[in-house]
Amino acid sequence: PKKPRVSYRPRAEATPDLARPGPPAVDEPPTATENGLGLRVYALDQPIARLTKLVPGQTANVHRLIKTIDLDEDRGDFGPLRDNYLAEITGFLVVERAGAYRFRLTCDDGARFALDGATVVDFDGIHRPGSRDGKVELRAGMHRLRLDFFEAWGEAALKLEWAPPGAAAFTVVPESAFLTQKGETRVTSPGPKRTLAALQRPPGDGRPLDDVHPSYTLATVRPDTFEPAVGGMDFLPDGRLVVACWDPEGSVYLVEGATGDDPAARKATLFARGLNEPTGVKVVDGRIYVAQKPELTELIDDDKDGTCDRYRTVASGWPSQGNYHEFTFGPEWKDGAFWLCLAVAIGDGGLSSDPQLPDRGSILRIDPATGDYAVVARGVRTPNGIGRGPGGDLYVADNQGGWLPASKIVRIRPDTFHGSKAVRWDPLDRLRDTPPVVWLPQGEIGNSPSQPQLIPDGHGPYAGQLVFGDVTHGGLKRVFVEEIDGTAQGAAFRFMQGFEAGINRLVVGPDGALYAGGIGSTGNWQEDGKGWFGLQRLRFNGTATFDLRAVRARSDGFEIELTAPLHDAVSPSPADVRVRRWRYVATADYGGPKLDEVDVPVESVARSDDGLRLRVKLGDMRPGFVHHLRLSAGLVSTAGSPLRGPEAWYTLNVVPKPMDEPQASPRVAATDGLLDAERAAGFKPLFDGKSLDGWRTHGKDGAPEGWRVVDGLLMRSGPGGDLATVATFGDFELAFDWALPPGGNSGVRFRVDDGPGDAAQSGPEFQLLDNAGHPDGGDPFTSAGGCYGLYAPKYDATAFPGAWNQARILVRGRSVEHRLNGRRVAAYELGSEDWAARVKESKFADRPRFGRADRGRIVLQDHGDAVRFRRIMIRE
Repeated sequence: PKKPRVSYRPRAEATPDLARPGPPAVDEPPTATENGLGLRVYALDQPIARLTKLVPGQTANVHRLIKTIDLDEDRGDFGPLRDNYLAEITGFLVVERAGAYRFRLTCDDGARFALDGATVVDFDGIHRPGSRDGKVELRAGMHRLRLDFFEAWGEAALKLEWAPPGAAAFTVVPESAFLTQKGETRVTSPGPKRTLAALQRPPGDGRPLDDVHPSYTLATVRPDTFEPAVGGMDFLPDGRLVVACWDPEGSVYLVEGATGDDPAARKATLFARGLNEPTGVKVVDGRIYVAQKPELTELIDDDKDGTCDRYRTVASGWPSQGNYHEFTFGPEWKDGAFWLCLAVAIGDGGLSSDPQLPDRGSILRIDPATGDYAVVARGVRTPNGIGRGPGGDLYVADNQGGWLPASKIVRIRPDTFHGSKAVRWDPLDRLRDTPPVVWLPQGEIGNSPSQPQLIPDGHGPYAGQLVFGDVTHGGLKRVFVEEIDGTAQGAAFRFMQGFEAGINRLVVGPDGALYAGGIGSTGNWQEDGKGWFGLQRLRFNGTATFDLRAVRARSDGFEIELTAPLHDAVSPSPADVRVRRWRYVATADYGGPKLDEVDVPVESVARSDDGLRLRVKLGDMRPGFVHHLRLSAGLVSTAGSPLRGPEAWYTLNVVPKPMDEPQASPRVAATDGLLDAERAAGFKPLFDGKSLDGWRTHGKDGAPEGWRVVDGLLMRSGPGGDLATVATFGDFELAFDWALPPGGNSGVRFRVDDGPGDAAQSGPEFQLLDNAGHPDGGDPFTSAGGCYGLYAPKYDATAFPGAWNQARILVRGRSVEHRLNGRRVAAYELGSEDWAARVKESKFADRPRFGRADRGRIVLQDHGDAVRFRRIMIRE
């Protein structure tokens, strides 16, 4: 998919970006190059004032070859975009002789130029047209080049000049000095791209995950010298793994020891070669079958010496015009037959070629005895892999492109049509489109999805669901499938990342583990920063993980099933769930935008008695729409753990009939909100849920002003100052729930002394903030969960505005730890050298008592906003 016209196996090197340095030298350049550089331009979802990182896995709006870096927006050099976009230019700079090179970067707005991962010129920020120079010593040869640029508004221009050794004046770097990969398919995708905020959400919440699932153990099972770009794989009855490689040799290997844990026992032996881009392997009755572009082939070892002796054509004859994108994916075995998928031909930018040959973009059923094939289903584009799923049905992952506004997972049934009109079948106009099981919004939950696979028994709460890989977005995704009135639909979830490369193939081993094959290529078919090969194993280890297990459609909303119970003190409300929906329409264009996108009001949320289910009632259910459900970070488990991935994408094809399902939402019985287990653990209430006993206005005696108790909640109701405990505390664990309105600001200080001035003269602050709605959220050092102005939180782990957050402050001697919604977000040492240095550079520098007390009061900040508290408890 999206493969270059030339074949070569590049080194597995990280591509340099704004934060990650690249390799120091180019020792293995591409074997096929052309003069010029690659330009990618991304429309942004929000204005930016400096160069900003994008959420990974997104495809550019513009991707083209440029000859020099002398670009002007008025000429359309950045495509149709005019304001609010980010551009990146990549390739190689070739210098004929070593020496000191001077570079001049001219830009409007900000830009940064780097060679071999090291910045040469940095001219970031919003500014008028201007220039900045840099100097670097270069050896003769090729150097990796990257130039990042953004445009806020108004005019835009970008130019790179140089003065080689001995040159007196700057000139535009000529075309002859630039090289890029030749024949790269420059794929684009419409719509705005998401940027990463100054303080990022935790992995899996609005951005990809970054690690292996805790319930699984990952192991690399390829020998060190074996670097397979995996096109297909399956197991022989004796436990050896057959691996077909998508490489110039068209090779197939037999891998021993993949199911074991001894690296010394792993061995890869070349079994066959010379195949035409093998993209799938299936072992049937101990015999090896491989899908090549022009045919399905059996590989036969007559003398049993471990090397293929005969290549027997099982089936062939499907049409091809020689287009590089006319892949043959598969095979799968079902009902005594082989099943293959044929991709369509494409041209520049990934658009479907016209005309197409008959039977392209279809699913074939092949008689293994005669080799005859029949078209079973039509209308797919790039069906990269076919696999068995729930109910034994066949599922295919189709990749975004012409007639495909976003990638999707489809269920294959006879005589179904799946949307792509690239091939002009007769009678095309009368074909009824079969909706996908799930749409995979581009750059959110997928980009280049690959072979689906059923998760087998023995994999805990995930058994029986569908899993698939993604080459560009990376990692594995999971799909819960349900059938309503004969139509398959369901929810897609992020599952795990952390592999060697983007995942192209999956197979279940004889040991019940999942085996993942990695791959990568030039252009838009690789996971950023990862290798271009990989072979790894995933074993379910049984570790309990708080996850979304399933989402089921109901007549008036959705039922969300969790893998572990919600905390007993969590009573979800509509503020804890956000739902947004949109639809897609297929056109001949590459990809397509979200249409009729709106937020859907949540009328109510109720939890089941066992805490494992949430019933989300909506005011309106619309079939034909994708529904994005996102849960608030405040919904933690009984163990206090946050959801690993709080998002789901449900494709609603059919609205179920009404069901009578009583729901219960437990409440904490005690007025002060403490649970029996918390009392047994030594916690005592600081707030009784009825009165302000034990509290006073900071710096004053008597009843506090501006604070009151309403429906068991402690609220700031008007001016009156900070609220302080009467008692003082030294070492302690403080736990409290808090909620703020949109744009709200408050805080909790500790070890506050009774000296003159406000509480900020002595007590460090656990910042409470609506990060998205308050200006302070633009600076990590003043964001929620951090020690205000001194230590930024690791993540933006806040719940939605209006929803409850669970917070903890742990103080042991001089060591302090902040926790927010189950995540450790900050830690520091009072009085340490690092603490002292930070205080010296902060607004607290002229406060000699700040952070020095060994004991003091707990203080709730009056910042003028309607902050609410409940379940305030402490154990010393």
